[in-house]
Amino acid sequence: MHILYNHFAQSSFTVKFLIFIGIELLCLCFVSLLTVFLSFIFSGISLTRVALTAQDIILFILPALCAAYLFGGNPVKYLQADRSPGIGAVIGIVLCMLFSIPMMNLIIEWNESIILPEALSNIENWLKAQEASAQEMTRHMLQMSNIGDLTIMILIVGVLTGIGEEFVFRGIVQRLFLEKFRNRHIAVWTTAIIFSAIHFQFYGFVPRMLLGAFFGYLLIWSGNIWLPVTAHALNNSLSVIGAYIWGTDNNDSLFDAVGTSSGDAGWIVVSTSITVIMIWILQRRLKRQKDSESLHLPNR
Repeated sequence: MHILYNHFAQSSFTVKFLIFIGIELLCLCFVSLLTVFLSFIFSGISLTRVALTAQDIILFILPALCAAYLFGGNPVKYLQADRSPGIGAVIGIVLCMLFSIPMMNLIIEWNESIILPEALSNIENWLKAQEASAQEMTRHMLQMSNIGDLTIMILIVGVLTGIGEEFVFRGIVQRLFLEKFRNRHIAVWTTAIIFSAIHFQFYGFVPRMLLGAFFGYLLIWSGNIWLPVTAHALNNSLSVIGAYIWGTDNNDSLFDAVGTSSGDAGWIVVSTSITVIMIWILQRRLKRQKDSESLHLPNR
């Protein structure tokens, strides 16, 4: 295996990308068969939760660890997961994401209101059907009746999904694009576009792409995968908490409604201004911390 590591560490972007796609396809086949097997043991919401857990581990975390070993030898270092995030940075991310809610809700509302030209009506109908299917799946997945259910869903949808998707998209895919293009902005935005597109939800494409870019820049600025994991887990957990408090059929929850009414212009201006300022401060702090740590870790 060490010979394979030496070989793939020096391989081209194309070879590495194809290897990673191959690993993902193998894991997809396995998790699909496993889900069929699990359907004979579990049913209803229990099946959904077990299947989601299996998907997060087998389709995201495991392929990322395998690819990281093949491409870098040490998965933890390759994924930049060898340091704990600083509490100050975590607090900054939490505040930044909370203040951005009105701004993001406005972007979500705009994205959902997009109407395609008449010539593309068939595509639009298909996109709307995909969106409705995804929303129905989400409603089923987020059925919760007590604190225990809420805790389980935060662990699965928030924490586990946050770890898995960030390991794959920021830990592997973004790193490969960075090696290929030698340009962090191209790497971040290309990965963000793929990250959003892979969810197959056109009417949430733009806000998800922006979130993906934010996660990507967090890794670039800090060199620590746990910061985008924290941001991703927080974003997902807020959705879970909102569904628990207001229900999955309520479109007027506090998280979803603020920033979407005609009287919320002030909220949006304040939200956007504070978010931009906090991202600027966060970027400077993370870069300064990263540079300081690199001086003390010459072998990293």
